[in-house]
Amino acid sequence: MMEKRNKLWRIGQRDRLYAAKMKLEASYGGSFILDGEITCNPRWIELYKANWNPVYKSVRTACSCPVCRGERYNRCQYKWETGRIIEGNL
Repeated sequence: MMEKRNKLWRIGQRDRLYAAKMKLEASYGGSFILDGEITCNPRWIELYKANWNPVYKSVRTACSCPVCRGERYNRCQYKWETGRIIEGNL
């Protein structure tokens, strides 16, 4: 029998993805501002409980920059694009 996808199911999926994002962010380490205090290397559950970066609950990526989209930096492509722009061959 197929599971019904209702509002509660969507909320559960949203929370599951949000927890995964918090685990990823916590694994990078670094400093975060949680509840007005700077916290170094917090656990993912601390980020989750403080509702750090709530934009991840409504969208998959926070912005469209290459870092947030998960794209890798390609030096050859960057050099090619820069050279094309400098030559004026837009």
